[in-house]
Amino acid sequence: MMGVSGMKTSGIRTKMAISIQRRYQPTGSGLIAVILVLAFMLTVGVAVLTVTSAGPKVSATMRYQEEAFNAAESGFDAARMVIEDSLAAGTWGSFGDRYLTSPDGIDIPFINMNLATPNPNYFRRLTDEQVLELLDQDRNGQADNPLQVVFFEEPFVHDRNGNLDLRYRYTVFLIDDEAGFNTTDPSDFLMVCIGVVRSGPNITDRIMATCRLEIEIEMPEL
Repeated sequence: MMGVSGMKTSGIRTKMAISIQRRYQPTGSGLIAVILVLAFMLTVGVAVLTVTSAGPKVSATMRYQEEAFNAAESGFDAARMVIEDSLAAGTWGSFGDRYLTSPDGIDIPFINMNLATPNPNYFRRLTDEQVLELLDQDRNGQADNPLQVVFFEEPFVHDRNGNLDLRYRYTVFLIDDEAGFNTTDPSDFLMVCIGVVRSGPNITDRIMATCRLEIEIEMPEL
C-alpha cells in the first residue's frame, strides 16, 4: 500500500510541475509592451526637441514683425506732420503732383477700368519687397521719382551711440484712391506706410520683416 501510494504522489507532482512550466512559459508580450513604451517616449522626446528648437525662431519672427509695425507707424506719424506743415505753409497746393503714379499703373487697380481684368502691377497685388524694388529699381537707396514719395527708406531709430540704426526704415507714399476711374475726389487720398527690418544696414541686406499700413486720409474743408 505504501508503495502504491508513493507512486501516485510522484505522478501528481510530475503533473503539477508540467502545469507550472506551461503557465510561466514566456510569450513575448512583455517585450512588445516595452518596445511600444520606448517608441512613445522617443516620439514625445523628438516632439519636445522640435518645439524647443523652434521656440527662439518664432520669438525672433514675432519681434521682427513688431519692429516692422513700429517702423510703419513711425512713418505715418512723420508723414502726417509733413503734410500738415506743407499745407499750412502753402508749399503743397495740390495733391495731384504728390500721388504715386510711377511705375506706370502702380495706382490703377483694373486695366482700362474693366473689373474683369485686374492690373497685376497694382500696388495692393504686390508684396512690400516688390513695391520697394519698383520705387528704387537701380537699388541705390533713393527713390527714382522722389516727388512722388513722402519718405523713402527713411531711418528713424538711434543706437546706443546716438547714430541712426539703418536696419530699421520706413517708406511712405500717397495713392489717389479714385485713380483709374472717371470720378475723382481731391479731398481724400490713401496714405501707404511700409516698415522694414533688415539684417544689416545696407539697402541690399536681407529683409527680416515688413509691415504695411494703409490709412485713408480725408482733408478738412477750408
